[in-house]
Amino acid sequence: MLRFVLICLLMMGFQAQAIFLSGFEASDLPVIPDTQENPSDRQVARPLGSTNAGQGYYEYLPPGYDQGTQEYPLLIFIHGLGENGNGDSELSRVLRNGPPKLINNNSWDNARPFVVLSPQRGGNGCTSSNQIRDFIDFALVEYDINPSRVYLTGLSCGAIGSWNYLGNNTNAQIAAVVPIAGIGNGAFNNAGCDLGLVPIWAFHGDSDPTVGVGGTINPINNILACTNPSPADVSMVIYPGVGHDSWSRTYDLSAGHDIYNWLLNYRNADAVAVP
Repeated sequence: MLRFVLICLLMMGFQAQAIFLSGFEASDLPVIPDTQENPSDRQVARPLGSTNAGQGYYEYLPPGYDQGTQEYPLLIFIHGLGENGNGDSELSRVLRNGPPKLINNNSWDNARPFVVLSPQRGGNGCTSSNQIRDFIDFALVEYDINPSRVYLTGLSCGAIGSWNYLGNNTNAQIAAVVPIAGIGNGAFNNAGCDLGLVPIWAFHGDSDPTVGVGGTINPINNILACTNPSPADVSMVIYPGVGHDSWSRTYDLSAGHDIYNWLLNYRNADAVAVP
């Protein structure tokens, strides 16, 4: 029975991937010039206190951004518990995983049009729903962002925070979310079927000893069972035999799921822009 469930879950993940293969409307995406520049040259630390943000963060700006003539999609990355820090001397911990790691290692595709911002959680616990909301508000004011193209992703504790954010805000700010190895049960208890207003592509390893796979399976199945409203593009990929680190193969695309193109399928015309 478990093998059957895993096969079904994997099929749902591949169905989600197939959506972007049919193409997406790119008329509001910025033109990214060809460049041989290293992505790491375009990622800089913004320590706590150096900006108006409530957190220190890493900033990546795509080629051509400095020309200041276009609006860009925004990708917010929320790190795991082990990358918490003081937002200043410990900010480099954020580079350990996810998009900021790929950018720092020059493994990021320069053609991707995202502004990538990676805030650091200070103190203990996971990044909170309010911190994510406030950081998005900050980014919309400080950067040339298309407010209909704001995307969220996080791993482990960052995915828990992302789910909690979704449970409190649903589609008020973001167009799509990719939570990896998180727990969405509380989010569904909070927002119910309204979680499905936002496209969700969730990932988890079925052998995760740190965050049980039910943290993804249960909320996704609950959303898929909804009829009022019926869910948007909501699905999951459960990796057989994979432990807690289900994010490396997801973010570097080695598992075959292009989450970045998938995100760009979606715009949120109802997103509330900051005045």
